[in-house]
Amino acid sequence: MSLLGVSCEKSESKATKRTVIVYMAADNGLSDNALRNIDQMRSAFPSQEENNLIVFLDLLDEPPVIIKIGANSETIVKEYEELNSAATVQMRKVLSDIINLYPSDNFGLVLWSHSTSWLPAGCTTRSFGEDNGTQMNLTDLAEALPIKFDYILFDACLMGSIEVAYELKDKTNYMIASSTETLYVGFPYDLIIPDLIVNTPDLKKVAEKYMNYYMQLSGIYQSATISVINLKELEALANTTKQLITEHSFDINSFDRTTVQQLDNYVEQYTFDFKDFIDKLLPDANKRQLTNQLGNVVLYKAHTEEFMKEYKIKSYCGLSSYIPIKDREDLNTYYKTLKWYFDSGYSSLLQ
Repeated sequence: MSLLGVSCEKSESKATKRTVIVYMAADNGLSDNALRNIDQMRSAFPSQEENNLIVFLDLLDEPPVIIKIGANSETIVKEYEELNSAATVQMRKVLSDIINLYPSDNFGLVLWSHSTSWLPAGCTTRSFGEDNGTQMNLTDLAEALPIKFDYILFDACLMGSIEVAYELKDKTNYMIASSTETLYVGFPYDLIIPDLIVNTPDLKKVAEKYMNYYMQLSGIYQSATISVINLKELEALANTTKQLITEHSFDINSFDRTTVQQLDNYVEQYTFDFKDFIDKLLPDANKRQLTNQLGNVVLYKAHTEEFMKEYKIKSYCGLSSYIPIKDREDLNTYYKTLKWYFDSGYSSLLQ
């Protein structure tokens, strides 16, 4: 374990321009990957950088800790007794502790764990995080964030969805996420840390480096989607979507979901390309305004030609979306609690 032998010390409280927090909920099968990523962060941290890179690390069978990453160094600044890193109260407390320890003008956040988009915890999948079998719902995740962050980067599967982005629009200005699963190696931190830690991060460059990393792999490992999302433009996208849906007729019960670009590997698909769904649902509608506003929301998008040799990616707008499954009342009931459902006109899909 790379942290053995590192002593604890108090953090300085000198204010900086930026603090980047990495919240690693790794009290699960991802513990080894977490340590590998921390090694990458340490090796990539610029030697003269004055901004902060702070990691909360909750490993399997280890006490949770807060670590300050430096150039080829790491220091444990706070230890916790065992806690549930997928619990709203605990997550909020940890993030607040870090924010108080490292006051800054701006904060970025990396959320690192298992995840499955907006899907509720306990329905054979999970939303964000896993700690000894417990998970956190999307609405709880929004509640757990104590401040509005400049950006949130999801190093977690399937979080590049319209539902996730809209639920978090009051918690961050920008989001970097994948609409598909992310492979176990996640983001190449040895390449992106210098871009995340600076005063004015180039989020497009971060996403480009992510895609370039996966494009140079081969076989099933050449599998990725990524997008940079401007959450400040989401409300206008919701209004445009609602206008389209409410002004046109359709029969969602007879709609063939299999005609829409899938973005997950489940037997019963839950995530589809948002724009492709609207195009197929309303083939005769004028969608110019929607297309234009989507361009304001998605600042960058990229994808490989296929995913895990399971399906081709022919359509990718940068955001995924749920298409209601008539017989999944458990999913539909939870979906009705999401902000996107109310504001976008999607309520018409579940009537």
